[in-house]
Amino acid sequence: MGEVSQITGISKDTLRFYDKSGLLKPGYVDPKNNYRYYTFNQFWRIDIILCCRKLGISLEKIKSVLDLHDNNKIVELLLEHRADAIRLSNYYMRIADDISWYESQNSQIAKARQAQNICVKTLPERKVIGINRKNESAYQLQLHQAYRNEVLHTESIKRNYGYFLNTEDIFNNQFHKTGGYIEVGSGQYQYVEEKDILTIPGGKYACFITDVSKDTADFSPLVNWINEHDYKADFIIADEIGLQLYAYMQYPCEIKMLLKK
Repeated sequence: MGEVSQITGISKDTLRFYDKSGLLKPGYVDPKNNYRYYTFNQFWRIDIILCCRKLGISLEKIKSVLDLHDNNKIVELLLEHRADAIRLSNYYMRIADDISWYESQNSQIAKARQAQNICVKTLPERKVIGINRKNESAYQLQLHQAYRNEVLHTESIKRNYGYFLNTEDIFNNQFHKTGGYIEVGSGQYQYVEEKDILTIPGGKYACFITDVSKDTADFSPLVNWINEHDYKADFIIADEIGLQLYAYMQYPCEIKMLLKK
């Protein structure tokens, strides 16, 4: 066994395991000292095992390869393994992409600065999973129940959170949430009740970035802008900037007010 281990690079423990599993039985076992001996004819079997292991094939399937003695059937088995490898590769590529996306989210948070100047943006209509109840504080549980199935069926972690705000309380710098929403995937929701799919209207929005801490935020840039331009605060949302996978108390949001005279 020692010589076979040196020649093939397979450890003695692995050779013993292959023996116990029936994958590679020694040609002869000395009954006196239990030494295992391999024949020269077994080296082709060792080569097949090494090739299969490099392909990531399981021991059970390697046994099938060794027993087939039919190259067409071996090709068929390997093509099945190839399909599994492609699925696994796509899985890890998605994970790698999600991690890169999360890194970019952290960069967005780091770059976010409180903008004192209002920026007017024309934004498209959005479909979100949301709960919006005026003067309702305990919306979180309902929101979680609404989006739970969609999130479970979505492979990626990519998502965006946001809030519907009480328009009267911004004048007192209160970040009063009347509801919340989440955007998952492309917005084509398949596992959500129709009543929980809300439409955030498209149009012109007055936007600025502020930090939210303990349900307070500095809304003075928006309040001053409203007074100067004679707009009504009828619909205001706050989009969280960046996803953070920990319990945080302070976070940046982009405040967006739909413009209506």
